[in-house]
Amino acid sequence: MPESSKVIRKRIKSVASTKKITRTMEMVATSKLQRTQGRVVQSRPYMESLRGLMETLSSAVESIGLSPLFERRNPVKKVLVLLITANRGLCGGFNANLVKKCREHLASLEDEGIEAELWVAGKKGVGQLRFRGYSMEQTFTELSDNPTFDNAEEMANPLIEAFLSAQVDRVDVVYADFQTVGRQPPTAQTLLPVGGTAQSEDSDAVRELGDFIFEPNATEILDELGPLFVKNLMYRVLLSSVASEQLARRVAMKNATDNAAEMQKALTRQYNKARQAQITQEIAEIVGGVEALK
Repeated sequence: MPESSKVIRKRIKSVASTKKITRTMEMVATSKLQRTQGRVVQSRPYMESLRGLMETLSSAVESIGLSPLFERRNPVKKVLVLLITANRGLCGGFNANLVKKCREHLASLEDEGIEAELWVAGKKGVGQLRFRGYSMEQTFTELSDNPTFDNAEEMANPLIEAFLSAQVDRVDVVYADFQTVGRQPPTAQTLLPVGGTAQSEDSDAVRELGDFIFEPNATEILDELGPLFVKNLMYRVLLSSVASEQLARRVAMKNATDNAAEMQKALTRQYNKARQAQITQEIAEIVGGVEALK
C-alpha cells in the first residue's frame, strides 16, 4: 500500500479520536447546562419580584437617606466594573464577546469622564485583558461550575465594602445574561447602588415611602434587604454566566463533532480512491508482466 494511503488512514484515526473527545465534551456540557439552567429558571420569579420591589423603593429611600446602599451619588466620579468570564475555553466566542462588551463599557465611561476600576473574574478574561494592556485591581480565578449562594456572597461582599467606603460611586457588572436557550447577550448592569437601573422619571417606579408598612422600622429592614438583594443578584449573575458558558461550549463542541464527521467521510472517500487506484495499478503490473513472459 503506498505511503499516501497510510497517511490518509492515520488522519482518519486522528479525526475519529478527536470526534470522540468533542462528542464527550458536548455531552458533559449538556449535562451541566441542564442542571444550571433549571436553577436559573427557578430563581427568576423571585429575583424579578425582588428587583421590582427594590427599584420601587430606591428613589424614595435614597432621597430620605435611610440606607447607604440606595444612595445615588451625583456626580459619578469612579465606577467599579466587574467582568465575569469563564476559566476555560472551547466555548466559541463566549469569552471574546464578553471582553469586547467590557472594553466598550470602559470606553463609554472614559468618554463620560468617569474613572473606571476594573475587576475580572475568570482566567480567560484575565488573560485577554492582560494581553491588551489593561490594569486590573482585583482578579478571581476560583470560579465554580456549580456556584452556590456562598460563592456569590464571597464575591459580593468586597463590592459592597468598596461602595459603602466611598472608594467607588457605582458598581457595574458585565456578564452573559442567560435569557433563553437562543439568547445570552453580553450585558452591562448596575449592581450598586441598589435600584440603580430604575428611572427616576418613571412614575410607576417612584412611590412615597408612606405606601409601605415597615416592621420593626424602615432603617433596619432596608439595612438587611439591601445587602440581601445584592447577594441574590450576584448569585443569579453567576448562575447565568455558567449556564451561558455551558450552552456556548455545547454548541461549539457539537459544531466540532459535525465537522469531524464530515472530514472523516471526506478522508474515507479519499482513502478508498487511493486504495482503488493502487489495486488497479497492481493488476495492470501483473497483466503487463504476464504479457512480457509470453
